[in-house]
Amino acid sequence: MVAGVIWTLATIWLKVQTGELLNKKLNNPKTICKLVQNITLYIIVKDVKLCTDCSSNAICEAKTNYFTCSCKSGFIGNGVNCTEKVYCSSFPCCPSGYSWNTVSMVCSDINECLDPFNMCYPAACTNKIGSYLCGSTVGKTCGGIYCPYDQDCLNFNGIPTCADPCKYSKELNGANRLFTISSTGKFPTDQFNIGWFHFTLGFKMKEGCIGPLKCGSAEPFSLTSHPKKEDGVKMVPLTLNIATGCINGSSIPVKACDGFYVYKFLGTTRPEVYCSGVYKS
Repeated sequence: MVAGVIWTLATIWLKVQTGELLNKKLNNPKTICKLVQNITLYIIVKDVKLCTDCSSNAICEAKTNYFTCSCKSGFIGNGVNCTEKVYCSSFPCCPSGYSWNTVSMVCSDINECLDPFNMCYPAACTNKIGSYLCGSTVGKTCGGIYCPYDQDCLNFNGIPTCADPCKYSKELNGANRLFTISSTGKFPTDQFNIGWFHFTLGFKMKEGCIGPLKCGSAEPFSLTSHPKKEDGVKMVPLTLNIATGCINGSSIPVKACDGFYVYKFLGTTRPEVYCSGVYKS
């Protein structure tokens, strides 16, 4: 899957599991952008700052300081881009993480973990609705051996290999996700950025609580702290900047390199971004 598309599924999936949506929402015309797989109901929405960012074929629903868009009946998409269902067989209208089912005429979840060399490999892969999560390889064997404290187990042409993540990380633009940016328009996402990343020169992940609607995101991720170089690859908790306050989230591997940091993103069910701050040596 690719970056750049944002879906709010975690809260909705929880409500489906508890029966809240099944009891209260099915007769509500505001929640009619449905994706059905077997007997499961999925509702796909996109976070935006203003209702005018929604498609003209979408329903706009108010949240805390932002809005969500969901496609009207007869349309498929994420609420910002809505395609008439009749065109979906010839036009790609399903969000990332889904594929069009020509029989049932709905978008069905893609199980990326079925690929033995998925983006998580050699770590464990757990499929989620519309996304997937990777396990950590820190402290685990890599091709039958344990990696040194400053290396991680990486996939080299299908072979698990201990290597320095400082030399094998992808770049993210640190300027467009800075903690000083107030979120407007259509919110981006890092939900499908999997693996080791570094920010462009001069930036690192922002530490501490920054609050919601920053970094171009509704409820962005920041980092609790950064490791020292002598720490090697270290598991560090994320900070979730939600509407009700800041809480600790799951941990990700982080390493201090020469003049920058690298972060291993393991996937998330939250459609947010990893917030940046200015790097100071």
